[in-house]
Amino acid sequence: MCGIFGCIGRISEENAKKCIKSISHRGPDAVVVKELEGITLAHARLSIMDISESANQPMADSTGRYWIVYNGEVYNFLELRRELEAKGYRFRTDSDTEVILYAYIAWGMDFQYKCNGMWSVAIWDNLKKECFFSRDRFGVKPFYYFEQDGNFYFASEMKAFFPIMNERKINYRIFEKKDYFTYEATENCCIRDIKKILAGHCGSYRSGQLYTERWWNTLEHLMEVPDEYDEQVGMLRDFFLDACKIRMRSDVPIGTALSGGVDSSAVAGAMRYLSQNKASYINKDWQHAFVASMPDTVLDETRYAEMAAEHIGVEIQKVMVNAAISPSDLFGYMYICEDPYITSPIPFMQTYGSIVKEGIKVTIDGHGADELFGGYGSDLFYAALEVREDDEACREVLKTFNNMALAEHRVTFQQLRERVEALRNAADMTEDRNEDKIGVFNRRLYRQTHREVLPTLLRCYDRYSMGNGLEIRMPFMDYRIVCFAFSVPMQSKTNGGYTKKIVRDMAAPFMDRRVMYKKPKVGFNSPMTEWLQGEMKEFVLDTVHSRDFLECGLLNSLDTCIKVSEFYKLEQASYTDGESIWVSLVPYLWKKAMGL
Repeated sequence: MCGIFGCIGRISEENAKKCIKSISHRGPDAVVVKELEGITLAHARLSIMDISESANQPMADSTGRYWIVYNGEVYNFLELRRELEAKGYRFRTDSDTEVILYAYIAWGMDFQYKCNGMWSVAIWDNLKKECFFSRDRFGVKPFYYFEQDGNFYFASEMKAFFPIMNERKINYRIFEKKDYFTYEATENCCIRDIKKILAGHCGSYRSGQLYTERWWNTLEHLMEVPDEYDEQVGMLRDFFLDACKIRMRSDVPIGTALSGGVDSSAVAGAMRYLSQNKASYINKDWQHAFVASMPDTVLDETRYAEMAAEHIGVEIQKVMVNAAISPSDLFGYMYICEDPYITSPIPFMQTYGSIVKEGIKVTIDGHGADELFGGYGSDLFYAALEVREDDEACREVLKTFNNMALAEHRVTFQQLRERVEALRNAADMTEDRNEDKIGVFNRRLYRQTHREVLPTLLRCYDRYSMGNGLEIRMPFMDYRIVCFAFSVPMQSKTNGGYTKKIVRDMAAPFMDRRVMYKKPKVGFNSPMTEWLQGEMKEFVLDTVHSRDFLECGLLNSLDTCIKVSEFYKLEQASYTDGESIWVSLVPYLWKKAMGL
């Protein structure tokens, strides 16, 4: 896991060093700049696989024709290496980087289909003077590019371009829409003129032009699944255990952010199961569990995290999240994150920062399961839409919704019907003809996995972790599990009063059932209402009455002042009340953090 930067064209070594050092938090172990004819490549390394200097990047093949800079991990690199060795290739390191380089040389663009992992990669052909780019199936790893004065630049973060940009301008359209969940899956960025290579896309830069194409579409890789539910559970369990196994390949100790929720607990239970069953090629030093503790808030799940840790026989370390930080620290967190988001980065940055302080460079976490398997309460309205002609089935969905929801969010059968009717037209809209292969409920999950919620969360967790020099590995984002998730019917995901039913049943054999079948759902988030009424109150009031705020062109400052004033008059503010205040403040806070 690392940070990459490149310039096809002309750039001074001094400027190239400034650019890569601006994202050296991603890779504090080694920073290298390599100048070649036609391109300058730079790399900031976080050493995880083969931690020797011989595995540093930029890396060349044995002939010196091909050069690679790469951010990510390909977990099945041992299997790919054996294939390549059988074809006559020889390796001088034990890194996955060298495997990817030779995989590209051996198989061309088709190497992408063989890789199981997360990556953004650039490979320079020093003979043809062309550069190949690839981004993983789901965009777990970022890839930005920017053109200026005849040069083509690419990097892991937008801020890598700041030292050489003639001018930084805000993309006002993103703030006009006030929707922070849809632009991440597009080329658009919050800084004008910077663009992305999209998830599941690859391309090349040759003769002064960028050419891109889509190489991955999940809906073209759906699989045959058994009709019997128990067999589906077994199939998912096999995929999940193997996904965890190959993600336990590491030359440094492994940790886990154990929230006490279903998904992170499933991961922790699987690691213990694999270790007890002496799985091959895994790091046995994995017993480092951490939980973000936010006492006296609705989001604190320490009790369940402790249950999960006790079940797998490890001590859990509490990270006491502290909202009483200086404004400069808050703006520093937001600068690392680069993009506006609906909640504060404080608990995430502090949690992963504390993990790193304990000597951990890698965590294996449970991100992605909610989007794939229907973990959000709002998903159930689409489940009801799918079975809207069947009153009994609708009532079963209602039972699940109310079982999993906090009391303040529960609905009546009539309210459910009204929500379903409101969704009918929107649910019929498809952007991909392949969506017709799946039902209404799975179509909803496909959109939030590939176009809405998950791309944004993946970006955020990349910044939260890499901002601290930490790699997050996500077994649920294994492409086999993603394809499986859209191949099983709605009834396998929501039934018996539970969301994500197949995930719970899959993981139950290796985790405490009190954790696997707990309800309602509480996500890892920021308790904004408590913080705004407590530690952050003075900061918020000072902010909305400042001259800078009143003159900020990204929001209606007067309306926001009124909204904040009304919030502080509430006798009992809800979680959503606090989140709404934060979202109102985000444009100004982001602008100030980015120095714009």
